[in-house]
Amino acid sequence: MTEIKHDALTYDYIIIGGGTSGSVAARRIAEGNINFTVCLLEAGPSNDGIVCSQMPGAWTTMRKTPLDWNFNTTPQTGFNNRIAYIPQARFLGGCSGMNGTVLLRGVKADYDRIDNMGNPGWSWNEMLPFFKASETFHPSDWHQADMTCHGTNGPLNTTVYPIAPISKKVLESFIDSGFDYKPDMFVQGDYEGVGHATRTVYNGIRSSSADFIHSYNKTNLTVRTGIYVDRIILEKNNSLNKEEREYKAIGVEAHDEANGQLITIKARKEIILSAG
Repeated sequence: MTEIKHDALTYDYIIIGGGTSGSVAARRIAEGNINFTVCLLEAGPSNDGIVCSQMPGAWTTMRKTPLDWNFNTTPQTGFNNRIAYIPQARFLGGCSGMNGTVLLRGVKADYDRIDNMGNPGWSWNEMLPFFKASETFHPSDWHQADMTCHGTNGPLNTTVYPIAPISKKVLESFIDSGFDYKPDMFVQGDYEGVGHATRTVYNGIRSSSADFIHSYNKTNLTVRTGIYVDRIILEKNNSLNKEEREYKAIGVEAHDEANGQLITIKARKEIILSAG
């Protein structure tokens, strides 16, 4: 990753949280207009050198470590007053670097429904190009991939791995029970059937949302890790436009976790809260 340090603490966009979605948003905004300056703030460290994240089978070893937020619920009355532990990754890339590497897309009908409710641009056909732009899919000879739903030049390296013998028996039992066999259903937006899941792994190495950052080399994106945002600065909006809100977000107050230094960063356009 190229981490660019700007002297100025004012940017067009500030993104709080460099996790699964924040890293993607930072990349998309920065590459969408090279004249926009974007600052991505992540409380945890970079994922560089975190071997347990890069190794797909080692992700559980990061639980209850400094790389995990270690969230716990309050005692749950419907759970015999037990407290549930909720692991949440605390490093660049977020939980996309601490999960089972299964890549799933939403249901096609749901996206179309969102569009029909008055949100143009959210239909499945309009969203699919963005899904495809996220991945470089590596086909396998044994798998019937639907290449109309896969990308070939995105930051995430993905593939489909051969299933274990016991899983083959499970697959056969589903088919014998009348389920439609749809080899690439999890990227096609059709979940009524049985098929194979795409994985965010290639050549034994995990791919995560941090790859959206690592593969971007333009100077309009600043990534600052180890920066914990304490609050969003609000300012009363004196605009005469009645459609605007009473207050607007103009910046953030944060501190550097390495030395405790307080930092104020201003935003000219927007602040995006993507902190889990």
